[in-house]
Amino acid sequence: FGDSKIVIEDFLGNKTILEKPAQKHIFLSFCEMVAMLDIWDNAVGLSQHVYNTPLLRDSNPNIDSIPKVGGGSGSNLNIEVLKKLNPDIVVVWAGKKASINFVRENGINIIAFYPNSITSLIADMQTISKALGKEKLFDKKIQKGYEIIKLIESKKEKIETKKTALYLWSKPNDISGGVGMIASMLDLIGVENLGKNINTDSIQVSIEQIIKLNPDIIFIWGAARFSVQDILDNKQLKNIKAVQNKAVYKMPLWDNWGPRILETSLLAAKLAYENLYSDIDADKIIGDFNKELFGIDAR
Repeated sequence: FGDSKIVIEDFLGNKTILEKPAQKHIFLSFCEMVAMLDIWDNAVGLSQHVYNTPLLRDSNPNIDSIPKVGGGSGSNLNIEVLKKLNPDIVVVWAGKKASINFVRENGINIIAFYPNSITSLIADMQTISKALGKEKLFDKKIQKGYEIIKLIESKKEKIETKKTALYLWSKPNDISGGVGMIASMLDLIGVENLGKNINTDSIQVSIEQIIKLNPDIIFIWGAARFSVQDILDNKQLKNIKAVQNKAVYKMPLWDNWGPRILETSLLAAKLAYENLYSDIDADKIIGDFNKELFGIDAR
């Protein structure tokens, strides 16, 4: 295709050829990258789900001036709206293949990704950065992320007795399976994911199954509508180890499909193995990473 052209192949195998780096963009997923790459000025649309994200509001106080567009999968995208906004690139997760291909057939450059591990997430973010001509900036900023991974891996080597864990999603019986970003995170931090044999990213199980699994630790998705106290007060769960030891933690509402999954990983690792991380100031590491990534003290 020549040196001047940029060729992007996405998760669905679709190839997008750009004559030059994309300028005007719409992020419907991976939205923290807009702040990371400091490309707010060229945002002509943004996922309607992220306008109340503190990080994005702090990064761009004028975020409400950007048109709200569809959801992350592109399943409810309006072709007329997209053509009016006229983006050079649209970034989505690879959820609704037919909808995404329909958008492509209508002349819109849309790229779709579905990372299933932290490693593949970083690779996908690098590809998105390449489409925007920001690959060098991304590579520079993600270096601190690699340092966090290296730190967690060094602590993981010192684990003597691996703890068991469950990660709960939108309901107390909706657990993380053995694939996907959370499964990757649990593996990275050195806990045994009790949903590891389930070949999906999440599945609903009975409360009886959770009691039988008897995890040492329970992590809760930040957007879940139930609290740590709800789990601790659940009479059915009162005898499991995580409840008896009050090892139940609700994670911050940070994007799992963005660079802050590394911050979540560090926080989860410290919660799981406090003694191993007693010499580590996790708050400072996370703060320094946020300043490197976003130029602000992100929340």
